[in-house]
Amino acid sequence: MSFGPLIAVTTMGGRLAVIAFGCLCLVLFLIGAAKLSRSFFNGFLVAIGTFLSFDMILFHWVFQLHRLTTGPEANVLEPFFVLLGVVFIVVGLRRERSARVAA
Repeated sequence: MSFGPLIAVTTMGGRLAVIAFGCLCLVLFLIGAAKLSRSFFNGFLVAIGTFLSFDMILFHWVFQLHRLTTGPEANVLEPFFVLLGVVFIVVGLRRERSARVAA
């Protein structure tokens, strides 16, 4: 069974545009989560951070099942997203811990 791409993206600019669209969606999800409650937002940050770092390291690097993109830009973007994931985890956990101490 082959699902192939619905929209073929063959240029670096196209691949970067797809990643930018994904980042925009992530920002919109973060804004939506922030409007629900602080605790939910903190948990959402930890979940997104875990996914960004764990998925990238295990599936992209260790098993090499797929890459973020097929071009050389992946060598810059993938480590960036791992670091961003770790930052999300740390920020989410610290914010949640400080909210519980303050309560």
